[in-house]
Amino acid sequence: MRIFLTGATGAIGSSLLDNFLAHGHDVTSTVRSAQKGEELASKSPSSHFIVFDINPDTAHQLAELAAGYDAIVHCVQQAFGEAGTKAEDITTDALISAARKTAETKPVSLLYSSGCLVYGNTNGVQDEDHEDTSHCLDMLKARVLRDKKIVNSTAGNLRSAIIRPTWVYGKSYVDQWINACKSHNKIIALAGNNHIPFIHHEDLANMYRILIENGAVGVFNATEPEAVSLETVIERVSTLGNIHEIEKVDSPWAHSSEPYGFFLFAHSFDQQLVSKRFADLYHYTPAHRFLDWINSFPFN
Repeated sequence: MRIFLTGATGAIGSSLLDNFLAHGHDVTSTVRSAQKGEELASKSPSSHFIVFDINPDTAHQLAELAAGYDAIVHCVQQAFGEAGTKAEDITTDALISAARKTAETKPVSLLYSSGCLVYGNTNGVQDEDHEDTSHCLDMLKARVLRDKKIVNSTAGNLRSAIIRPTWVYGKSYVDQWINACKSHNKIIALAGNNHIPFIHHEDLANMYRILIENGAVGVFNATEPEAVSLETVIERVSTLGNIHEIEKVDSPWAHSSEPYGFFLFAHSFDQQLVSKRFADLYHYTPAHRFLDWINSFPFN
């Protein structure tokens, strides 16, 4: 397949690029600089790039750039706030337009990255067949509307899907938080004992690939079968890292820009999510488990 990929230099996008190339797909990625593009192109003869910075002034140009591919995979999420929301709205419309143009002559898959935070607190186990975003934070409600617009664009040759990754580990915010705890010899976590769902970056990449190869339609959670309690996460990091100082805070905002980072927001919600639709359709179970992975984390 010829795949158009945004966000290929990010934590998720880079894993997707490697996975797509390893399975024989031809990938064109958008990058902000030629240097970044050359680094991606060096991975494989099937890896190409377009220098393009997605922002509110340029996002509409994606309609032309992304047309003609067998699949469009969007992994860029703009920053929160008015400017970020505007850019994502324009991007969404442009990618749908590109997919519709392509669908006039051949099948095309459009796969859009959302996230588990749109659920807020799940109040128990929740799968895609019982989707409930009524507890979504106000700042993320625009994302819920975009998700619906993407899914509702499905028609004829156009197959559209949303994937909602949970907390990605192996090369993302989770690792950043653990490394901060290690380097400061201090664990900072939110008060309480919420459940946190996880997914390894390699399992997530497999899920993206399977979805586009099968022309999936609808919403798909990307998560391991069982969430992990925050207290269990803290206990493992404390024991394995020999870190005895633990500070409980009431809000993630004061520390979100520090090395402890964005993963603190995971502590804020009690989420127990299941990838039921994905498992039922494609018989795929994630190969990794967070609690197994953290046992081998290089704390020393």
